[in-house]
Amino acid sequence: MFWDGDLSATLDNHTKSAKDKVDAIHQDQFLATPIDDLVAHIVNDLYVTPLELYEDRAEMDQQEVRVDVSHNGNRNPFGDSGPIMIPGIKVTISIPYTGDPSLWKLKPNQWRSTIPHGDIRSPNRDGVGYLDIVIQQPADDPQQQIKAHIDDVLDGVRFYINGQSSQIEGHNQALEVNVRRLVEARRERLNKHDGLADFLNISMKRNNSAPSFKPIDIKKKLVKPLPPSPQSGYASEPGITVEDYEHILSVIRHEGATFEATPKTYAVHDEEELRDIILAHLNGHYKGAASGEAFRKLGKTDIKIESDNRAAFIAECKVWRGASELSKAIDQLLGYLTWRDCKASVIIFNKHNKKFTELLEKTPEILKSHPRFKKHVKDVGEGEWHFEFMSKDDDSRLIQLRVYVFDIYHDSNA
Repeated sequence: MFWDGDLSATLDNHTKSAKDKVDAIHQDQFLATPIDDLVAHIVNDLYVTPLELYEDRAEMDQQEVRVDVSHNGNRNPFGDSGPIMIPGIKVTISIPYTGDPSLWKLKPNQWRSTIPHGDIRSPNRDGVGYLDIVIQQPADDPQQQIKAHIDDVLDGVRFYINGQSSQIEGHNQALEVNVRRLVEARRERLNKHDGLADFLNISMKRNNSAPSFKPIDIKKKLVKPLPPSPQSGYASEPGITVEDYEHILSVIRHEGATFEATPKTYAVHDEEELRDIILAHLNGHYKGAASGEAFRKLGKTDIKIESDNRAAFIAECKVWRGASELSKAIDQLLGYLTWRDCKASVIIFNKHNKKFTELLEKTPEILKSHPRFKKHVKDVGEGEWHFEFMSKDDDSRLIQLRVYVFDIYHDSNA
């Protein structure tokens, strides 16, 4: 064991193969799949699972056998060629392990002049294999020799597994960074090849006459297979830039802070009226195409930017009425026709709940429990979170979702 190959060379080859795996994905499939999913798919393929031995689950099998002692000078003083067979005992210690079975052959950077010996059984369907340590000796030899031999073999196995693990850990830690760099580089090459930026941005011109404001200071507190290529081939789709999205969010954040500063003024409004106030301020910052407004009403509580009848930005405004209503709001938002890179926001107004802190604690957990939830990207600040959701019918269409909870509770009896 641990002598038929070099672990460092094997890991280097793994790293070098990442580029080939990235480039081997069909162009349409590559462009249609979110970057995070591409990275996870390739990392999962190249991730090396270190060996782990479960000594506490070892089992022993004992058999009577006949053993050849012709090689033993004490038992064969005249050097007969043998064989000389006498009664003996055969003990097999079977220890389960998990990890990549090919690692049993590979020598790590740290090694000894002696190597342990054992028989390796490949993992079963559950991913569990076995290391068999086999000892045979004459029946009249001391039993302590069996224990000493097992201890010696296990000491060697532990040494080599620990040496491998430190190398493998470094490889795995660097793997995601390397793969993401390769994926992003290919995505950039393809976009340049097509003469496009990452997205065909919807025409939105910043209104230079809109007042600017200082950002509000807020107190901060394993891979699925890739989706198939689109049947009609990949086509670039409209979207709003990250810069525009962040500015839109800053306007919403500013308006929400204004609401919270004077809750008595705004608590009298229902969600449609609160939506209209935010909508007016957004349209004060952006100019749409010939039709005028960049941001439009959608139903009673929603705001959207659209192109070709698909939404590139959606905002849903809701008064807090419980967890089920929030889940329904997410369902409604995910049900709209969206472009591949849709950006969205859910704006929740607390008008009726005195215990606002409890609401802040509940909100992210409710969102994480939604069946289309993909990732909790980050906590932006108190009462603001960034999530990724999958659209209603297409796992490859990701919606960037910024969730706000604004406290406009006002006690009319106070």
